[in-house]
Amino acid sequence: MTEDPKGLLAELGDLRKRARVDRHGYWLPFLLFGLITLGATPFYGPMLCADGGQNPELVEPTVCSWSSADQPWLYHWLHPTGQMSGPVFGLHQPGVAADIYWIIALLCGYLAVVWWYRWRAAQVGVETPTRLYAQVTIFMLLLPLIGVPVLSELVFGRLGWQIALPITVLLIVAATWRVRSVRFTLAVLALFALAHFVTFYPYGPMFVLAAGLAGLAYLERSVVCTVTVAIFSATVLFVNEAGRFFFYWPYAVEDFASTALPALVLLVGGIIGSVRREMAR
Repeated sequence: MTEDPKGLLAELGDLRKRARVDRHGYWLPFLLFGLITLGATPFYGPMLCADGGQNPELVEPTVCSWSSADQPWLYHWLHPTGQMSGPVFGLHQPGVAADIYWIIALLCGYLAVVWWYRWRAAQVGVETPTRLYAQVTIFMLLLPLIGVPVLSELVFGRLGWQIALPITVLLIVAATWRVRSVRFTLAVLALFALAHFVTFYPYGPMFVLAAGLAGLAYLERSVVCTVTVAIFSATVLFVNEAGRFFFYWPYAVEDFASTALPALVLLVGGIIGSVRREMAR
């Protein structure tokens, strides 16, 4: 080690850079959640049926009819205000299969990411704290499962949203204002609003994923990680809402656009992060 002050500063800068590289491990969560998002594709394909009494091999099948009254209690619990069919999901028949898949997949993914960062900390000696990521992910998993249904049943359903919404906002502000900063209060309000969208939109679970990855990007302090999360969030909104602005996907890819394109963003981000890590070694 050199005794020259400039040399010492240069070596210190190199050590800091190496520590940041060793600490970054977002590439594996990106690959994992990219595969999870891609794995959800079969749950959003349209169900086709033939009219009663007709041979499905002789006539062109049409989209099966759907009614929320035919759904089990779990569907109504998870979607207390119903579920919207967006432009891309217009042919999708809502059901509990996709909900169960996302709940299990996101929970397993969350546990895998926490284990991954703790394992890496033991290997490289530099730990990325996962507390914020865990808090955001658990918060966003519990709100659609318990918080929104309970609020809808006990508060919004009885008082009406005109009265219940201001009361809910005031309670959140009162509970968080003195404990944390204004920024924390605004973040909690945003997550509560996001949790409602999770129950309302068919692609809502990807909001949960985006929120968890945003917390991860905040911890990683990585440009690639942050940009990837931003592009992923924008892609989720674009591919599912573009039809409202009269942009429609080709029929051949319509059934896959809602999940495959956001998954591709995460997979590419994970690959780039892995390559950058290897090049920096």
